[in-house]
Amino acid sequence: MVQFVALSKEKHAELALSDLNDLSAYVSRPTLPVYGAEISRLALHYPLAFIHQEQGYGIHLLCSLSSELPNAWITPEGKWLGNYIPAIIRQSPFTIVLNDEGKRIVCVDQDNSRLGDQGSSLFEAGEPTEFLSGMIKLLEQLYLNGVGTQKAIDLIASYELIVPWPLIVRHGEGQEMPIKGVFRIDEAKLNQLEDDQWLALRRAGAIPLIYGQLLSMGHLAKLLQILQHKTDLLANNAVAAENLNAFFGEDDDSALNFDDI
Repeated sequence: MVQFVALSKEKHAELALSDLNDLSAYVSRPTLPVYGAEISRLALHYPLAFIHQEQGYGIHLLCSLSSELPNAWITPEGKWLGNYIPAIIRQSPFTIVLNDEGKRIVCVDQDNSRLGDQGSSLFEAGEPTEFLSGMIKLLEQLYLNGVGTQKAIDLIASYELIVPWPLIVRHGEGQEMPIKGVFRIDEAKLNQLEDDQWLALRRAGAIPLIYGQLLSMGHLAKLLQILQHKTDLLANNAVAAENLNAFFGEDDDSALNFDDI
């Protein structure tokens, strides 16, 4: 489990962050949490679903449908498939947490493999570098967007619009495995809402999230195709990342810019 500690110019003065070249650490992640600000981009290429969390629901990118299968969106070389890397990956190894007084604290996973003496320095002469300052600005924007996203999801859930998404994965001949714990928007209930409920959803910024999730469901077949392709690769002990890339267009490395999330 990741252990975050408060970022400190004394403790972390000599650290640098290397480029995001290897995503192997995410291979075993069946889902990834996403921010509301990136729903419109992710929904164009990936299936999104609601996942029950400790408190309420969160919206996640579906990366796999079985603990026995790796993350579908990461190639054998540790690269992300597609032209948009989710913000939760790009913000790593940093995050913002609230302390006991409710103050936002920038924290870092100091055991992250990207931290070392190579790459972009975090501090210079005891002050945050331009790189770190930009990262902190991004983190603050993501934190605020995450708070708004959660409020929108909570409102959606209060209208009982989040329902189980019945998924079944077929293995071989006649073998079926139901997937549990995955939820979607109930479009029928959505269309029965009162006008004041629609207005409340719009004011909460929930409408793009709702329709983004509904739109994204069409990409479930792509996820299943890639997982099957990866299963075949594992069975043949072969590496064919170029075949995986065929599921998407050309790659476009996204900068760490909140406006481009």
